[in-house]
Amino acid sequence: MSGAATSYGLLWRLLRVARPSAGQLGAAAAIALVSAAGTLCFPLLARRVVDELAAGKTDPLSIGLLAAILVGAALASALSAYLLARVGHGLVASLRAMLVDKMLKLPVAAFDQDSTGERVSRVLSDCDAISDLATKQAVNLLTGVLLLGGSVGVLLMLDVRLTLTLLGCVAGAFGVVVPLALLLEGLARSTQDRTAKLGGILTHVFSEIRLVKAFTAEGRERARSGEEIAELRRLGLKTSKINAALEPVIGLALTAAIIIILVYGTGRVSSGAITIGTLTAFILYIFNVAAPLIQLTNFAAELQKAKGASSRIGALLDEREEEQGAARATCDSGDGTLVFRGVSFAYPGQERKVLEGLDLVFRPGTTTALVGASGNGKTTILSLIERFYQPSEGELLYGGVPIGQLGLADWRSKIGYVAQGAPIMPGSVRENITYGLDGRYTDAMVLAAAEKAGALAFIDQMPQGLDTLLIEQGNNLSGGQRQRIAIARMFLRNPAILILDEATSNLDSETEHQVKTALESLMQGRTNIVVAHRLATVMHADCIYFLEGGRISGAGNHHELIGSHPYYARLVARQFQNVPERPAMHG
Repeated sequence: MSGAATSYGLLWRLLRVARPSAGQLGAAAAIALVSAAGTLCFPLLARRVVDELAAGKTDPLSIGLLAAILVGAALASALSAYLLARVGHGLVASLRAMLVDKMLKLPVAAFDQDSTGERVSRVLSDCDAISDLATKQAVNLLTGVLLLGGSVGVLLMLDVRLTLTLLGCVAGAFGVVVPLALLLEGLARSTQDRTAKLGGILTHVFSEIRLVKAFTAEGRERARSGEEIAELRRLGLKTSKINAALEPVIGLALTAAIIIILVYGTGRVSSGAITIGTLTAFILYIFNVAAPLIQLTNFAAELQKAKGASSRIGALLDEREEEQGAARATCDSGDGTLVFRGVSFAYPGQERKVLEGLDLVFRPGTTTALVGASGNGKTTILSLIERFYQPSEGELLYGGVPIGQLGLADWRSKIGYVAQGAPIMPGSVRENITYGLDGRYTDAMVLAAAEKAGALAFIDQMPQGLDTLLIEQGNNLSGGQRQRIAIARMFLRNPAILILDEATSNLDSETEHQVKTALESLMQGRTNIVVAHRLATVMHADCIYFLEGGRISGAGNHHELIGSHPYYARLVARQFQNVPERPAMHG
């Protein structure tokens, strides 16, 4: 199948999936045809009125009918435009909802590859291009063809010579207009792509604005976004130049056509070949011929833009969705032990394995710690447990059942994750504590969870309590407050497996003590998996796995590892040693 055929197929597929209202679209087309018919009839009626006035007769009925058709055509055009807008907004909403749903179903790996801003652009800009083509431009094509064909037919019946003269003038003008319009198509596609790229840069910069400012990187980001802004300016100016040339060309063409028709037509009137009314009709029909040609040129440009948008949206829709699992087993089977059996993993597109042949056991009612220098695979292990990625080799078992056989939603509902940064979503305190949880939770239940997490005291001091709005990334909360809200969420979620990823790092001593107290209560009776660099937080774990280079180089409790793992023993000595005061030097 050719590329053009494929892109048209994608466009048609998106329109079928979006299901625009056929009834409203049909009504809009029918009303637009009524408007076009009125526009076609208007010059003929004007011819009749002018001929009557030239003969010294005045027929109020003819003048009234002329006014009625003029007003009726205008009203029909307005009604058609409104119906098209309704269909268009519905179509855009359907496409956007479909794309958002699709992106939420994509695996985490998909977001590792592409810019978030570019994906957002697919939802915002590309959907508009397809909607405009399917509604406004499609009806314009229909009415344009009717107007053009009908006008030429009527003109030929009125006077062949004058018609050929008119068509010659218009054809000459469009011989210049069409190449310019084709240039606009390519510029529109380039502008879309550059806008998406700029959106990606700005989304990333503004979401990490504290990092940008902390490292005084404003100049770098200004330069990076400035390149795209400059390119968009260049494309915009080029587009404006072409548009600036198009309008005068079309205006001059119409003026020239009117003058030629007037000069030539006046001679025809003087010879008695046509009446003054017929000449008037010809002048009016010039616009009925030129306007449809402009509409057809616009349709061609919008078609190219929509084809480009559909190819990008189609590529997104064809991305592989996250494996949901066949739910061939339930999460409640077995004893609840989570096992890694011979697990190796390399990130997509990379050859180097991050994990190599791991055998791990996480038992219910125990705490297991993952320790090792950064970059040795601790976070990757957590991502495999969450099923953000699939192992390259080996398998994960839960209660003796491969976790791939468990429904993904059911599996993740058993896991509670408290991360180092404790992410906060824009919304109220209540919405953050109940985030992602099924069912209804009363204020009493939410407050009870907050009290267990040690969060009730600062929530009570907030202006609106549970209804206090938290800004993006929770920047109106301290790190400890964000952690305690995350812990309160875990009390409501009541997970079987609790993952603590550096959950007490970067906290002051008092806040760390409060968070640890909340965590100790939360960890009771669960399968606890702890990641930490500070060994003081894991020395009481039932089992510690020490990772080096994606492999387990030691396993056991704190005392066992001190005796069997020299590297671990050195780290413990380094972190817990009391450095004596340096003696003064004597000269």
